Amino acid sequence: MPIIVNMIKVPVLPGVWWVEIPERNLRILCGTPMDSIKHLMRLGLVKKIEKDGLVFEQGPNVILLSDIPIQRGRFWNLAEFPVLHMLFRQGMGIPGHPGNTGIKPILTGLSRRAEAVLAYIYRGTYGLVSREEMREAGIAEDELEERWRLKLKFAPGGIKSPQELVDVRSIDNGDITLSDGVILCRDGENRYTFKFKGESVSVDMNLPETEDWSASYTLNNVETSAGYFSITHIGEGNGWDPERPCMGSFITYRGNKYLIDAGGGIDYSLESLGCDIAEIQGIFITHAHDDHIAGLTSLLRGDRKVNIFATRPVMATVRYKCASLLEQEPGFLDRFVNVHYLEEGRWNNLEELGGLEVRPVFSPHPLETTIMFFRALWEGGYKTYGHLADIISRKVLTGFISSAGNGALDKTDVGISEKYVKDVFSEYLRCADVKKVDIGRGMVHGFAEDFIEDPSTRLILSHTEGSLSSAELEIGASVSFGQVDILIPDRGDRLRDLAAGLLERSFPGLPRDDFNLLLNGEIQSVSPGTILLKRGSIAEVLTLIISGTVEAVEASDNRVHPSLRFSAGSLPGEEEFLTRLPAKSTYRSRNHLKVLRIPGDIYIHALSKCGKIQPRLKILETRRFLYSSSFPGSVVSIPRLDDIAAALKERVWKKNSRIRVSENELYIIREGRISSEVDKINNSDTASVGNLIYKKGDWFYLKKVEMKVLEESHVLVLDAAVVEETPVLSWTISEIMGWHPV
Repeated sequence: MPIIVNMIKVPVLPGVWWVEIPERNLRILCGTPMDSIKHLMRLGLVKKIEKDGLVFEQGPNVILLSDIPIQRGRFWNLAEFPVLHMLFRQGMGIPGHPGNTGIKPILTGLSRRAEAVLAYIYRGTYGLVSREEMREAGIAEDELEERWRLKLKFAPGGIKSPQELVDVRSIDNGDITLSDGVILCRDGENRYTFKFKGESVSVDMNLPETEDWSASYTLNNVETSAGYFSITHIGEGNGWDPERPCMGSFITYRGNKYLIDAGGGIDYSLESLGCDIAEIQGIFITHAHDDHIAGLTSLLRGDRKVNIFATRPVMATVRYKCASLLEQEPGFLDRFVNVHYLEEGRWNNLEELGGLEVRPVFSPHPLETTIMFFRALWEGGYKTYGHLADIISRKVLTGFISSAGNGALDKTDVGISEKYVKDVFSEYLRCADVKKVDIGRGMVHGFAEDFIEDPSTRLILSHTEGSLSSAELEIGASVSFGQVDILIPDRGDRLRDLAAGLLERSFPGLPRDDFNLLLNGEIQSVSPGTILLKRGSIAEVLTLIISGTVEAVEASDNRVHPSLRFSAGSLPGEEEFLTRLPAKSTYRSRNHLKVLRIPGDIYIHALSKCGKIQPRLKILETRRFLYSSSFPGSVVSIPRLDDIAAALKERVWKKNSRIRVSENELYIIREGRISSEVDKINNSDTASVGNLIYKKGDWFYLKKVEMKVLEESHVLVLDAAVVEETPVLSWTISEIMGWHPV
């Protein structure tokens, strides 16, 4: 007799699973990190089907949420696109569609997580949800009514609660029934079992210690050549394209790098271009859909607070959405970023941008969205780049016009004015030297045909699935990953200028002659995989990283040591050079590097003259101790770790003394042993919720807790202000504490 298999289990990503129960028509996606739907497409788990003469897709119809909202620093419950897939690409939310059988998408998991994800989906669907919220976000009174009416046009039947679209089945205690005879059991944190007809399938949604999220696509290492003002294209796909990153760009202006949006896998994209996350000066956000902000956590976990440039309405939706996912108040995001508000409809010349001007313009979309134009002054006038993400077609927007024609208020027929449509497209067709436009088609994206008469010098068509058609190629161009458009060439020595800034940061106060001596080394390009220093060797020429990343490879097991990440401003091999001790690791380039070679004797000469050798050795020794600890070593790049090492103060706590821990300091026990008088450890290294691990070599952050010193302890003390200015430290502390307020 044939063996009947009632359940199918397929690995999707580390910590992400697909469970299928064909007899009950259940297709369950367990865990939804960014771009999970793209991985399902890549694995063939999303299929094309035909019914009633209509071709549409079949994919997941149940989502099991992760108990842990953040894993390895990444959001793990980004259910927006899987739910959108169910509602629209599968047709479950479209009246009269053959995929709409009256059954809603199912969301299951802990009730607290489900409520958070519903709030996040709500914000991802509508953005600001009332006139009052729009008013508070700075939308002018003379524009408020028409924008509200436009929002309702995108939401036929009015703004609905997510519960009207999604069926929630919470599983806090015991078992629940998903469908007739299908039982879901929670076995422990992030571990679940499905049971049906005597069979069982278990999934562990915890991300394994040695694994991480990966993109659905492969990117080659690309060496780019930026200009004084240039655009590097880092994504041309959309949220459904498994072969490419979503539409995005980064701007290089006077050596500074700024992202426009941060879709899933932005850190992977930047690394492929030889750019470390630490090199990004800021991000311009067009809107808060996941395919444009899912990679934001990579920036929030940086060494320094990232600058966010956005209009107030767009930033409000970003705050609401991120806060919902983490069950926080909207203002929590400001702990990790510096927000710079842009005014709509005018050229903003912010001091932080150093002469680069940006003009955000409102664009019709279901949630608050702006297109953006950037310009810089050059001979003959301005050079301009236009970035038009998630726009609308003329046909769809024209369909929103009130029957009255002038958009006058009418209780039975609410629409927009003809003038409004004209104003929108006059901005869309604004002339630029280079312009990238969304031509994703459908209800909420642009059409290439609307840009046939566009006056821009170079028009790039983006936000698509697959290749452009021949008709589209007659209108605009396609670009490949890493392609660069240089608007203003760089005729100076920009790399040496960048190197000067990095040296000044590491060696402040160095005499000008000696500083120039160090800076006079040769600037070189280094290919990915190049060995800079072999294990057992001592460098005689030091390498200052100007851009790119170097990693240390442990010879014992041939694996990359995760805590040794040398980014811009690092000198790999410096400690070995100064101590004359052979390297214990092999240092190699992860991607394309730009470096400054500094002869070792010149380096020694410069530091010796001003008495910086011993202070530098002290910093390097403390740095080594920090990155050998579980916190913070593995999350902070080497240059920032140097800053932290320099800021640390040392204290000695005597045996049997009692220490009242300050709320304004963070501690690491370098030697010795302590015990909490409030939280009884019971022979465990772990304190209760609200504290961090505080065994030897680890940080702890305790509020109003008295500690008893069991043996003389040497303590390194860091001011909490340094932690607050290092987002990755605050983020990691919050993650360890389960996102309880620090």
